[in-house]
Amino acid sequence: MKRRDSMKLVWAGFVTSLCLIPSQIFAQQVQKEPKKANSDAPFAEGWPDSTNPGTIEVKKYPAYRSAIARAKNASMGADGVLFFSLFRHITQSNVEMTSPVVNTYEPKMIESPDEKGEVTMEFLYSSRELGKPGKGVGAVEVVDHPASTYLCMGVQGKMDENLMREGVVKLQSWIKEHSSEWVEDGKPRRLGYHGPMTPVSQRLWEVQIPVKSLKK
Repeated sequence: MKRRDSMKLVWAGFVTSLCLIPSQIFAQQVQKEPKKANSDAPFAEGWPDSTNPGTIEVKKYPAYRSAIARAKNASMGADGVLFFSLFRHITQSNVEMTSPVVNTYEPKMIESPDEKGEVTMEFLYSSRELGKPGKGVGAVEVVDHPASTYLCMGVQGKMDENLMREGVVKLQSWIKEHSSEWVEDGKPRRLGYHGPMTPVSQRLWEVQIPVKSLKK
């Protein structure tokens, strides 16, 4: 089996397991050294490495292309349905799976667990030369994104909605402390780097908020 096909099956199995047995997936486990962020699937061209767990840093991201699936009036747990829409798109479009998988949420969903809004999931294309922007398979859209800057916090181990919200609060506190230098500039997002072959305790995630520099 080709690496590309095996990666697709691996990530599909990951989301299936999240949908079926979340209590087992997110059980507390002994902390170990995390696996490399690109050990399960390669990064897109020019994509920076993951942020170390527990660290907060500002990172610059290059312009990139991705396939996006959207769920409107959804909860933060809409990931499973979106994943399989994207999986079908990359399978039929012969696009290699990359890392990380990106989820973006409306701020009101972070502020209150009861709020619903638009949730998006992205699979990054390995290169901006691959494919073309526009309509993808089904409801998936292929989009080009400009270069951007994010405030990032690394997380190791389990990830759930509460940890996502806690991460955003920590990042917002950092922005307030550095308000003379940075301002929040968009929707928060979550990056997930690993699939099911990586033990939960060794998986890497990031919570991110887009920021804009106030320095001239």
